[in-house]
Amino acid sequence: MKQPRPQTLEGVTSMYPEVEIVGLSLPVEVSDEGKIRVRDDLEGFLADRLIADAGRTCYQTNEKATAEKDLLLIKNMAKSGHTSVFEHANITIRIRGGSRSFTHQLVRHRHQAISQESQRYCDEGSFGFVIPPSIEEAGLEDLYKQKIQQAQQAYLLLQDKLNEAKKAGKLSKDRKTNEDARFILPNAVQSEIVITPNFTELRNMFVKRLTSHAQWEIFGVFEIILKKVVKISDVFDDINEYFQANGNLDTFKLVA
Repeated sequence: MKQPRPQTLEGVTSMYPEVEIVGLSLPVEVSDEGKIRVRDDLEGFLADRLIADAGRTCYQTNEKATAEKDLLLIKNMAKSGHTSVFEHANITIRIRGGSRSFTHQLVRHRHQAISQESQRYCDEGSFGFVIPPSIEEAGLEDLYKQKIQQAQQAYLLLQDKLNEAKKAGKLSKDRKTNEDARFILPNAVQSEIVITPNFTELRNMFVKRLTSHAQWEIFGVFEIILKKVVKISDVFDDINEYFQANGNLDTFKLVA
């Protein structure tokens, strides 16, 4: 989490992305009294059982569900393109330390719930920031940090001047200082965001963001996400296997 606003103008620090899975759809039983119990008696990945059970509804199969049969069914549905069934499972992911440039790309994916740190309500006086690799490779890190600090100084100055204007009656007391001071903040400012896509949409996001054409930051974040989700679901096995073999998804097809 971000540190409190510094007392000096030297509080800006570079940040690196952190990815945390904080929510997942699971099969449950609900009693008549409304009590909820997660089906912990099941084998294999629980989110996959939810998906596989929905898939069996489509085909009206009466086979006894097992982890192995879930895996086979999921692989067959992925291969045939019957991935609408994967929409029955959602995953909630918290991402800290990505830049606003990154989140501007991330929120373009429509089929997901999004909650993001508000620059309107939050004080960005001690913002963290992201340094692009090209800046470091070109030996421009000192210049970059200098300009970042100048942006921070300008933000703090605008906050103070706007507050003074409110006290002097030049602005409405209801006016939020941060919402206008934020206009001077750079895209490098780190942001915290929580997303909840379904598994079908997350597969689409991987295919779009893990290619050699993707911007380096969003590529890196989705590489981290992929490493995490393959530990909790077989739905992404085909994507992960291709990515590990090729280093990108340039020619990967969602339907074989």
